[in-house]
Amino acid sequence: MKKKWQRVRRMKERHALLVEYVSRHGKVEVNELAEYLKTSNVTVRKDLDALSERGILKRERGFAVLNDPNDINYRMAFHYQLKKQIAEAATDSVEDGETLIIEAGSTCALFAEELAKKKKDITIITNSAHIANFVKDFPNVNIVLLGGNYQKKWQAVVGPMTKACIKELMVDKIFVGADGYSRNNGFTGDDLIRLDTLRTMMESAKHTYVLTESEKFKKPGTVSFLKLEDVYEIITDSGIPEEELVFLKEQGIKVKII
Repeated sequence: MKKKWQRVRRMKERHALLVEYVSRHGKVEVNELAEYLKTSNVTVRKDLDALSERGILKRERGFAVLNDPNDINYRMAFHYQLKKQIAEAATDSVEDGETLIIEAGSTCALFAEELAKKKKDITIITNSAHIANFVKDFPNVNIVLLGGNYQKKWQAVVGPMTKACIKELMVDKIFVGADGYSRNNGFTGDDLIRLDTLRTMMESAKHTYVLTESEKFKKPGTVSFLKLEDVYEIITDSGIPEEELVFLKEQGIKVKII
């Protein structure tokens, strides 16, 4: 059992390094990846098959390639390891048997996967077909997929029907991502329709948790969707500016640093 766990851990570490490398270079030969990872071409091909099945990367003949820039999987590839660490840390905020809402986003998808691996009898309410597909093979997670207008690039549903569905539900926790942040406007995003739907989703939860990389605290973003007074906890990495960390804590917000 110990040897099996060690193999799985090495594979996860290799996958994270592989995704980060391809995200920096766009298109990389298998030979180059094998040299970078200090492993065989056969192992790299197996890794690429696994990552391709999950939609994180595409495999072409002799190459690993990023997905379409408009696809959620493309965004997931950037800072993959960091997002995965944030997702892992966020699972501490969830107990076995809980029902929660997870919105459509790259870090949120990784968070759903970590929950499915670590927790028992979890029910996830989501507007993300991507998340539903991402965790469909885990036996200990139940998915409630909301209806609505389908956004292809996000693989998510939005709009009046989605808002009507979520208004019928009430949970303790919702987990969301963000595109940007400012002290005056709180957390921001770029897609107006998605954010309008997300506001209604947040109204159906008592506590809102934000999962985001620290670099988002340096981007003002376009449209405000979450005021700081409505944030319960933020899970981010140690790159967050110290002055923002102090400011957020002064607002009574819990901040978990990975």
